[in-house]
Amino acid sequence: MIAQNMTTSIASELGFNEISLYFYDVNTDSENELSRRIDGIMSGVANGDIVFFQSPTWNGMMYDKIFINKLKGYRNVKVALFVNDVAPLMFESNRYLLPELIDMYNRADLIIVPSRKMADLLKEEGLTVDKIIIQHIWDYPTEAYLEEPTFKKYINFIGSPQKFNFVKNWKYDMALRLFAEKSDDLEKNIIFEGWQHTTNLISKLSQGGFGLVWAEENYTKKYMELCVSYKLSTYLAAGIPVIVATSISNEKLIKDNNLGLIVDSLDEAIEKVEKMSAEDYHRMVENVQRFSVLLKKGYFTKKVLLDSVHALLRDDTDF
Repeated sequence: MIAQNMTTSIASELGFNEISLYFYDVNTDSENELSRRIDGIMSGVANGDIVFFQSPTWNGMMYDKIFINKLKGYRNVKVALFVNDVAPLMFESNRYLLPELIDMYNRADLIIVPSRKMADLLKEEGLTVDKIIIQHIWDYPTEAYLEEPTFKKYINFIGSPQKFNFVKNWKYDMALRLFAEKSDDLEKNIIFEGWQHTTNLISKLSQGGFGLVWAEENYTKKYMELCVSYKLSTYLAAGIPVIVATSISNEKLIKDNNLGLIVDSLDEAIEKVEKMSAEDYHRMVENVQRFSVLLKKGYFTKKVLLDSVHALLRDDTDF
């Protein structure tokens, strides 16, 4: 939801008007109550509007389907469906819901997806929307003043040990600087920083080292090949190089802009950090700091939104 709120804020800078949704227990509504509630929420929508619908709302698929069906009832309204996450691909127990979800996606006039790999998979599963925009990476708007990172041979990681098992099994002499609640049953060389508020988080991250985007659980790892990680943008906005798996969805973007290390294993990551010189690190930091301006100013989101408007209103665009 942090990323969804960020997208809404950036869209407002472009003159978009917000349709405010809130998270609640949808099961407390009868079908008629839910229908009336959604009618009230979308009372500001007019014929001919372009509506960007961020999916999922986390209010359940029924809520999302009713909302989109009502939007399609307006004359000449165009629906751009911005896929933030795909729950059936996030959670293996929900995989059976994918066909129903794609049926909902197919109601849209345009769809924004995290990566080309995600677009290809959804097409294989039945997506028929012609106009597809690729997001590539999340923005991370901030005006916080940050010092230039210093060369330190440790790895930063944002994430709970309960979700990411490699943290519990950290076997390396190199320190893992963990931004999560403290746990007493972890291996040595874990530096606990606790959960941090946004500004404190990037300030601490900017002190140096590398930012790790990693998972070893099969379903989670596969999902990271399709989605874009907000964690990645957090590290880059803080100005530090990243360590990612070779299969990550935005591998090419990271490689082409020399934003960090792309590795097949944590063993390889540790070895590369150990062998890295201060000069190589600072060259990488310079690349990250130049690139991070795009994230801090919201330029990726602005481009996606504006490209979508052009694609929906012009006949001479190729998407």
